[in-house]
Amino acid sequence: MPPESQEQTSIHGLRGLINRTAHKTALLSGLVAALFAIPAHASEMSDINKLMRSGQYAEALTKTDAILAKHPRDAQMRFTKGLILAEQNRSAEAIAVFVKLTEDFPDLPEPYNNLAVLYAANGQYDKARAALDMAMRTNPTYATALENLGDVYAKLASQAYDKALQIDPGSNVPQPKLTLLRSLNGNATGGTVPRLASAAPGQAAQAQRDAKAKADAAEQQERVKALAAEKAAQQAAADKAAAEKTAIAKASADKASSDKAAAEKAAADKAAAEKAAADKAAEAKAAQDKAAADRKKADKAAAEQKQKEQAERLEKEKAARAEKEKAAQAEKLAAAEKAAQARAAADKARADKAKASADADQDKNAVLASLNSWAKAWSDKDVKGYLAHYASDFETPKGATRKEWAEERRARIEDKGHITVKVSNALVAIKGNTATVRYRQIYNSNRLTVDSRKTLVFIKQGNRWLIKQERSGG
Repeated sequence: MPPESQEQTSIHGLRGLINRTAHKTALLSGLVAALFAIPAHASEMSDINKLMRSGQYAEALTKTDAILAKHPRDAQMRFTKGLILAEQNRSAEAIAVFVKLTEDFPDLPEPYNNLAVLYAANGQYDKARAALDMAMRTNPTYATALENLGDVYAKLASQAYDKALQIDPGSNVPQPKLTLLRSLNGNATGGTVPRLASAAPGQAAQAQRDAKAKADAAEQQERVKALAAEKAAQQAAADKAAAEKTAIAKASADKASSDKAAAEKAAADKAAAEKAAADKAAEAKAAQDKAAADRKKADKAAAEQKQKEQAERLEKEKAARAEKEKAAQAEKLAAAEKAAQARAAADKARADKAKASADADQDKNAVLASLNSWAKAWSDKDVKGYLAHYASDFETPKGATRKEWAEERRARIEDKGHITVKVSNALVAIKGNTATVRYRQIYNSNRLTVDSRKTLVFIKQGNRWLIKQERSGG
C-alpha cells in the first residue's frame, strides 16, 4: 500500500467520526439549552446557519457578534463564532474562542473536541491529545472523542517512528484533514453531565448509575487505548516498509540529481569564471576611464580655482585702493571741516569780544551818564530827580529806614541857598549787572565846600543803572 494511502487510512476514522457527530444534534438539544443563562433565538440561529451554508461567513460573523453584544454569556453563539472563524482560516482566533468556552463551560465536550481538531490541523498533536483527554473527562463514553483520540495516538506513534528513521522532512506526507463539530449538543452519547446530574431527582439512584457508567467508560477507554496502540503498531510497520521503499527510490533519485547537479555546477562555474573575467576587464576599463575623467575634472577645478583666486586678489586690491582713496578724501574733508570750524570759532570769538567790548563801553557810558545825571539833579536841588537815582534796595547809612534817609536828604538839600556838584576822574569797573565807580567829587554850597574821593556802586535794574551803595574814599 502506498504511504499516502496508509496515512489517509490512519486519519479516516477521525474524519468519519467527526462527520457522524453532526447528525446527533437533536438528542440533547433540550439539555444543552438548560446549561446557558441566555439561549440564542431559534430564528436568529437559523439565519446564521443559512449564511454559513451559503459561504457568507463575514455576514454570519457580523450577525453573531451583534447577538453576543447583547448576550455575552450565550454559549451556542460563542460556539458558532468559533466555527465561523475556523471556516475563515482564522485558526488562532477560533482557538481563543473555544478555549474560553472550555473555561466558562467545562462540562461541554464539543469545545474540547474542536480545539483538538484545530490543534491537529496545525500539527500540534500533543495539544490535540490533551484537549481530547479533557473531552473524555466530561463524558468518558463520548464515542467521537474516543475515536479521535485513537487516531491522534496513531499519528503520534507515526511521528515518533518517522523521527526514529530520520525520514527526509521534505517527503510528501499527507496531513490529516479534520472536520469540526457543527453543533453544541452536550454529552450526546449517554455520558453524564455533572451539573445536570446534581439537579435531577432521585439523586442516589442516579449517582449509582453514574458510577457504573464511569467504570464502564474507564474500561472502554482502556480498550480503545489498547486498540489505538495496536493500530499504531500496524501503522508503524506499514510506514516502515513504505519508508524503506521510499528511501531506495530517494537514493536513486538523489544520485541522478547529484550527477545532474555536478554537471550543472561545472557549467555554472565555467560561466561564472568567464563572467568574472569579463567583469574584471570591464571594471579595469571603467577604472581607467574614471581616473582620466577625475584628472580632467581636477585640472579644470584647479584652473577655475586659480582664476577665481586671481580675480579675488584683483578685487581686493581694487577695494583696498578705493578704501585708501576714500580715507584720504575723508581725511582731507575732515581737515577742511576742522579748519572751517576753527575759523568760525575765531570769528565768533572776535565777534563775541567785540560785542562784549561794545556792550561794556555802552554800559560804561550808561553808568557815567547816570552819575552825571545824579550830580546835576543834586546841583539843581531837584530832590525828586536826585532820589530817583537810588535803587529800591539802597543801603542807607546808620541803619536808617529809606523814608527817614530820604526825608533827611530832602531837608539838607532844600536848606541850602545854592549847591554845585562836580565829578571828575571817574573810573568805572563793571562785572555783570554791578558797576563800581570811583571818582573825585567837588561839593560847593552857600555854607560848605568839600573836595573828596567818593565810590558809588550801581546795579542795573531794567535799562537803568541805580545807586545801591554810597561811601567816601576811593
